[in-house]
Amino acid sequence: MSNKLLDQIGLQQQDSHTYTAGYDKEWAIGHVLLGGCAAAILYTAAEKHFSTTIANLQQPDVLTLHIEFFRPCTTVSSTVKVTDLKLGKGSSFIQLDLFQTQNGKELKCCTSLATSTNFAIQIGPSASTQIPFAPALLPSPDLEKVDANRPDDNWIPSMLHGEVLPMLKDLTFLYPVNGQPTPGVIDYWCAFDRPERFSGAHLAVLSDLAPSASDTLLRTEGVFDAHKIYRIMDDVAQKTPGEKAIVRTSLKDAAQAHIWNTTLNLNFQFKRRVSDEMRWTFTRVTTRLLEGGRMDMDLVIHDEELVPVCLARQVMLVIDAGRRFDKSNVGKL
Repeated sequence: MSNKLLDQIGLQQQDSHTYTAGYDKEWAIGHVLLGGCAAAILYTAAEKHFSTTIANLQQPDVLTLHIEFFRPCTTVSSTVKVTDLKLGKGSSFIQLDLFQTQNGKELKCCTSLATSTNFAIQIGPSASTQIPFAPALLPSPDLEKVDANRPDDNWIPSMLHGEVLPMLKDLTFLYPVNGQPTPGVIDYWCAFDRPERFSGAHLAVLSDLAPSASDTLLRTEGVFDAHKIYRIMDDVAQKTPGEKAIVRTSLKDAAQAHIWNTTLNLNFQFKRRVSDEMRWTFTRVTTRLLEGGRMDMDLVIHDEELVPVCLARQVMLVIDAGRRFDKSNVGKL
C-alpha cells in the first residue's frame, strides 16, 4: 500500500509518551491546516502509542477519537504529548495534546481523547441491521467503468485542482447524476489515486473533505458549494461522458466567500480495522440544522459494499469569512 499520507505525517516517537509529526503544504488553506489532517496526526499518534508504549495490552486499534480544537493548526511541525488516563484489559483511554510553536510561543492547538480496542478479537455478540438510506441511495457505481473513464449510469466523476487544499488533486469524487436534491444531505464516492489505499488516518482526513454543508444549504456559489460543483461536473458529463470534470479553486476565490466553517470539535467511531485493500469509500453527509451560525454535520463513511467503517460528527460555527481571511493579504488569518 502506498503511504503518501503517512510519509507526509512522518510520525516520530521521541520517548514513551511524546511524538512529533510533520505537515505538508498540500494540506493547507492558506497557511492553516485542514482540521482532518490534524485529526490524522492525532489518530496516527494514538495508534503508535497503542502498538508501542502499551503494546503489552494487545489493543492496537483506535476505537474512538474525540478532538477539541482550541486554535487552528498551521504549516509547522507538531508535537503530541500523551497521558495514559486508564489502562484496562479490554480497552484503554489516553489523552493526546497537540502543540505547535506559533509566533515564537508553544501553543496547545487541540486536545483529544482516544480509546483502544483490538478488532481482531470478538468481545461480544454481532448483529447486522437493515436501516434504509433515506432519502434512497442511487445504485452503486460500476467502479471498473469509472477507472476506465467510461460513463456510469448513476454517478459522474470529478477532481478538484488548485490552491485550496492542493491534496484534493489526488482524489476522485463521484456525485449522483441527479445532483444533491435533498437539503441537508450530500452523497459522494471517493478514491485516492492509485496506488494509495485507505487507512484509519485517511478516514480521519476524509471526515473533513466533504463539500461545505453551509454553502450547499445556502447556495452561496462558494468554492465548496456542492450544487456549484455538480453543475460543473454535469456540464463535462454532457460533453465528454466518463471524463473527470476538473473543478479549479483559488485562494482568491475562497477569500471572496461570505461565510466560512470553523470546526469546534470532531468525533470518530471506527467500526472495524480498515483493510489495506479498500480503495473506494461512499460517504453520506447529513446536516440537521443550521441556526444562528451553529451547525451539526454527521458523516457515515462506508466501504465498497456499503458497510459502515467510520462514523464522524462535527460541531461547527459558520462565521463571517472576513474573520478567516485577511482581504488585503489573501490566505492570511
